[in-house]
Amino acid sequence: MKVVPNRMVFLIDCFNINQLMMKMTQIIVAIPTYNRAELLNRVLKSVTSQSFRDWQILFVDDASSDHTPATIAEFQSCYPGKIHYRCMEKNSGVNAVRNRIVEEVLTINKEAFVVWIDDDDYLAEECLEKITTAIKKNPGYNWYSLDCQFENGKPISKISRYGEMNYLNDYMFGKRMRGDMTHVVKADAIGNSRFTTQFRNAEVWYFWCQLAEKMPLFAVNEVGSIKEFLPDGITQSGFNRDKAIQVLQLKIDTLKNMVDETKLVHQYVSLAKLLLAKGKKTQARKYLLQAWRLKPGYVRQYRYWLKILFSS
Repeated sequence: MKVVPNRMVFLIDCFNINQLMMKMTQIIVAIPTYNRAELLNRVLKSVTSQSFRDWQILFVDDASSDHTPATIAEFQSCYPGKIHYRCMEKNSGVNAVRNRIVEEVLTINKEAFVVWIDDDDYLAEECLEKITTAIKKNPGYNWYSLDCQFENGKPISKISRYGEMNYLNDYMFGKRMRGDMTHVVKADAIGNSRFTTQFRNAEVWYFWCQLAEKMPLFAVNEVGSIKEFLPDGITQSGFNRDKAIQVLQLKIDTLKNMVDETKLVHQYVSLAKLLLAKGKKTQARKYLLQAWRLKPGYVRQYRYWLKILFSS
């Protein structure tokens, strides 16, 4: 009997393990869309041109009135079984669409990693290969992030140190992680976390904070997606600026059960400022009192205390 040298066995085993890991890593690129048919070729081609081939795409359409279904159907015919299309019964806003995405990916493949991008974004070259390499090199995580950049190459993500992070501590209340990221999350790790439906658009922090209670994320020093901020997008028109009071109330109500409440003093004072501007002194006083109890040394609050006193 011919005996294979131990080193050869070791190399064969390593090769087989790596091949198995790459085969087991499956990716669903999830894209909410609405009346952006003219942009879909770009995002579709950015996925189909990837060297990593074990991908699927899920579009959830927010009841578009343009030729979105036809555009996607054309690509479906070229890539049978790899591109999924779902449509909302009525226009519901991108947050409801994202929640539908969560439900759908669990039926497609709950073991897959979900890459979250918008219909006006597209994947960077070799993005999926970079993701699978990161998963192989840094196993054990259910949430990874890659950077975003503008089309001119200017970075959007600002990460001071890559590696394991906590979204609550390092993004919401820290400076280690700033700007948009390309998030990649294991489908079956999402659990009951969902995007807020109190607002049709934006406020994605609500979802990521729920995930952060369950798991850390691993930030990868690679570009994952390219962003184009369109004139009709929410970045240009403003993130619920006309609902700033409701947004801050949601943020306080959500985060006070997740973090030490002293971290919310800035939010309490900001909410008091907005309420005072609306002439709601009683409500403003309530939040200023909470800020004072938590952190009496927070100087910014006293400006609004004076406004209450001298407007009485």
